[in-house]
Amino acid sequence: MNNKTRKQVADMQASTGITTAESNEFQRRWENQRWDRAEKEGNYDRSRDHLNFEVAKGGKIRPIDKSQSVGEKIEARLAACGIVNPNIGRKVPNIRICAKFIFGGNREQMHELAFGKQKVDLTKGADNSHIVRCKEIEKWAQDIYKFACDKWGEENIASFYVHLDETNPHIHCCVLPITKQNKLSYKQVFAGETKWEYRDKMLALHNELAVYNKKWGLERGTNIHETGARHRSTEEYKRELSEECTTLENKIEKYREILSEVNQDINRARIKQKGLTTMIRNLEKSKEELSNKKDELEEAIAKGNGDTSKLTVELEKLNKDIAKLNEKIEDKKSKLQTAVDELSSLQEQINELKKQEKELREEGNKAIDNIQLQIQYRLSNAILPDILQEFKSQFHLLDFKIMDLFEDTLLKDLSERGEQIMQCALLLFAGYIDQASTFAQGSGGGGGSNLKWGRDDDEDDRAWARRCMAMAHKMMKAPKSNKKSKR
Repeated sequence: MNNKTRKQVADMQASTGITTAESNEFQRRWENQRWDRAEKEGNYDRSRDHLNFEVAKGGKIRPIDKSQSVGEKIEARLAACGIVNPNIGRKVPNIRICAKFIFGGNREQMHELAFGKQKVDLTKGADNSHIVRCKEIEKWAQDIYKFACDKWGEENIASFYVHLDETNPHIHCCVLPITKQNKLSYKQVFAGETKWEYRDKMLALHNELAVYNKKWGLERGTNIHETGARHRSTEEYKRELSEECTTLENKIEKYREILSEVNQDINRARIKQKGLTTMIRNLEKSKEELSNKKDELEEAIAKGNGDTSKLTVELEKLNKDIAKLNEKIEDKKSKLQTAVDELSSLQEQINELKKQEKELREEGNKAIDNIQLQIQYRLSNAILPDILQEFKSQFHLLDFKIMDLFEDTLLKDLSERGEQIMQCALLLFAGYIDQASTFAQGSGGGGGSNLKWGRDDDEDDRAWARRCMAMAHKMMKAPKSNKKSKR
């Protein structure tokens, strides 16, 4: 196999935590029934489960420790830093507290590292229990572990598992974004302040990883920020899509449960509000009756009608009763105001939950579209060279008039200088405008360094990639003075 096609793979996803299901998948903490489903629905091979391992503290190779879940390991690390998980207490967790990495490479190279010259039967249901794990995969894993330790600190690596029981051997690594000041900051450690800083961090990550992978026959891959496509196996695409949809559906279901609970709270608050309003009305009616009696007594005392001493005692009692009623009325009014505020707050919560549920559904649709787009990128990338080669092989058979129709077209130029145009477009897509101009000029093109260029804020990857290709095509053309005249 040509070494040029042996590329490293690195993918990162932000996460609000590791679910029990994810941890069980990473650790293969499955019962027979779950294993049966995994082998039936995915590309898992239980007969190779014994080959899986983890890299523990100090870079030690050992069987996967299933005594503590990844979630528990995350909580232990946070506690050691005196950090309270910011998602605790939130009805819907939304704070990024860890990054999930997948490290690997092309299947052929990874199989060679993991199994050497042993033949692994990838047919479903095949028995590969005789396969022995090679030392090279362990040493490679230790190198990648060292890379992660140097990059983010060994104490922040919550888990580091190597799977050899799937189609393509790979690493699952979970890292906590804890700074040197023992602060939890995903933005500071991974994301950066802007999308451009994030892009630069990811480009640097691939460059630094390539230094460790070089001796293992894996070259720097082209990451999503350069091509828009992720390096994933078909199984990983399927699994990610399933996980994205399942996670979002679970979140939506959680929102529905919360909505139901809040609606019940609203009903209780309304009943409470109605009861307090009725109580206040009755108390004020009683107060009015006592006030009328008070007026009558005061008038009788003033006119000397009846026993003054008895009337005075009765008046004092009335004043005390009225004072008690006033206290009760104020108490009920205070409780009523609390009930009104609570009802208003619950209504706002309902509105916010409905809004978030809508956003989740939109996020779910985007997730599906995004994964479909990634697959489209991979399919396009696979078939484009064949299309261009086929066009190139047939082009010379056309007569001159038909040939002239293709003059200056992207199709013709791609078939002749495809690699150079793609390289120039890649530099433009990554934002390296000066380098793209230098590359174009050095390859016989016109350069175009004086052109106004830049990505629009509302421009998506597809539209931006199309513009980059069009501009690269233009930049790679020879200056007019050097162009040959048409036939």
